[in-house]
Amino acid sequence: MQNAAKPTLIHLSPAEIDQKVIQVVADSLCVELDSISLKSNLMRDLGAESIDFLDIMFRLEREFSIKIPQREIERMARGGLAPEEFEVNSILQAKGAERMRAILPELNPEELQAGLPLRELPSLFTVEVFANIVKRKVASGDLDAFVPTSGDSPSTMV
Repeated sequence: MQNAAKPTLIHLSPAEIDQKVIQVVADSLCVELDSISLKSNLMRDLGAESIDFLDIMFRLEREFSIKIPQREIERMARGGLAPEEFEVNSILQAKGAERMRAILPELNPEELQAGLPLRELPSLFTVEVFANIVKRKVASGDLDAFVPTSGDSPSTMV
């Protein structure tokens, strides 16, 4: 007997992915669905803690049959930058901030600046960050890889 094929996500519209991600976040954080939008900040608006990011990622992986390796965004952000160009003493540098803005354009660029302690990066994450990670994976067809949109990120930078 053959194994059942993995459900395909290629036919989901961006709006359907957004709604599923919002539902996952609501379930994970035990928040009312109607109190969440893509622009909701996970920590400031929805009360998420750093451990919640892991739960959200786990639930997204299960819901969408994808892989979101921990620290994947950080690896992509560091790319070809020398370590001191990305961060010094856990403080984001100008080139690191520029790279992060390219990878995660949905983050507020006014908040994502050089001088930001890396431990504070998750406080910038919105529901849209996770929705766009899922969309990029689905669009690429490689559900195990992170595919940035234009330029070339959370608890420990996801």
